[in-house]
Amino acid sequence: MREAIPAVDDERLKQAEAYIEQEEGAAHRLSGGFKTAIALVATAMTLYHLNAGFFGEAAYVLRRVHLGFVLGLIFLLFPLVARFRDRVRWWDFGFAAAGVAAIAYLLLGGDDLADRGSLPEPRDVAMGVVLIALTLEATRRTTGWIMPGVAIGFLAYAMLGPHLPPPWTHKGYELDRIVGHLYINLEGIFGSALEVSSTLIILFTIFGAALKFSGAGQFFIDFSFSATGGKRSSAGRAIVLSSFLLGGPSGSGVATTVTIGAVAWPMLREAGYRPEPAGGLLAAGGLGAILSPPVL
Repeated sequence: MREAIPAVDDERLKQAEAYIEQEEGAAHRLSGGFKTAIALVATAMTLYHLNAGFFGEAAYVLRRVHLGFVLGLIFLLFPLVARFRDRVRWWDFGFAAAGVAAIAYLLLGGDDLADRGSLPEPRDVAMGVVLIALTLEATRRTTGWIMPGVAIGFLAYAMLGPHLPPPWTHKGYELDRIVGHLYINLEGIFGSALEVSSTLIILFTIFGAALKFSGAGQFFIDFSFSATGGKRSSAGRAIVLSSFLLGGPSGSGVATTVTIGAVAWPMLREAGYRPEPAGGLLAAGGLGAILSPPVL
C-alpha cells in the first residue's frame, strides 16, 4: 500500500508561491464579497463559452467577448506591481472598465465599423490604441516583459520603417492602418491565436477544472498506482497510466497535465524524482496519452 504523502510545510508553500509568481505574475489576495464577485464573473465567462460551444457563436462576437472577459479578470486579479497585491486599486477598476468599453465599442459598431477597417475614423483609432495598450499591459502583468516587449518592437518596426537602415528599411505604416488591422479586423489581436483560445483552450481548461475539483484527478492517480504499485518505478508508471486514462476522455495533453499535475508532483517528489524529470514525465505523459497508449 502506498505510504501517505506528508502535508506540504509552510516553507514549501512559500517556495511554490514564489515560483508561480515568477512564471505567472503576482495575483491579488482576495477575500470576502469581492472574491465572490470575481467568481461570479468567471462563472459567467464559463457559461458563455459552454453555450457558445454547444450552440455556436459568430467568430467576431465570440473572440471579442472572450477578450473582454479576460482583460476584465486580469486587471482585477493581477496588480500593477507586486507591492500592490493587498487589494484592488482604483486604476485596476479603470483598466478593466476601459477594456470592456473598447470591446463594447467593437460589438456595437456593427457592420459600419467593420467597413471602416481600412480607413478608421479618429474615434476608432483612439479606442483601438486603448485596447492595444491594455492588451500589452495585461500580458505584462501575467507573463512579464518579454512578450509585450517583442510586440512593442514589431509595432515600432512597422511605424519607423523609413528611418531604419538597410536592409530593414520599408515605407512604414500609419497609426490608423495599424490600428485598423489590429483592432477592427479579425487578423490582428482577434486572429488565430485568440480563435484557439476562445474555442479550444477555454473549453479544455473548463473540463480540466471540473475534473480537478470533482476529485477525478485523484481517482485516476489512485487507480493507476494500485494497478502498477507492485512494479519497479511504480510512481512514474502510475503517472503515465493515469495520463492515458484521463487524456482519452479529455482529448487534450494540456488539460491532462494541468489536472493531474497538482496530485502527481507530490507523489513523484516523495518517490525521489527531481523537479525537471518529474515535469518532463508528466508533460510527456499528458501528450502521449493523446497520441498513443502508454508502454508499461
